[in-house]
Amino acid sequence: MAAAVASSEDETQPKSPTISFINSQKGKQLLIANEYIFKLNKTTTTTKYWKCVV
Repeated sequence: MAAAVASSEDETQPKSPTISFINSQKGKQLLIANEYIFKLNKTTTTTKYWKCVV
């Protein structure tokens, strides 16, 4: 009989996105998250809003 072994990486928990930043040709900041590109749409004192670039 085979014994079940608990994995250290639980499949039910979402994985953290891979995040990086680059600059556009116009010098604007772009966010790359899980192979999607976002541009900075709006900034407040506490929050940055990103919009998907398609």
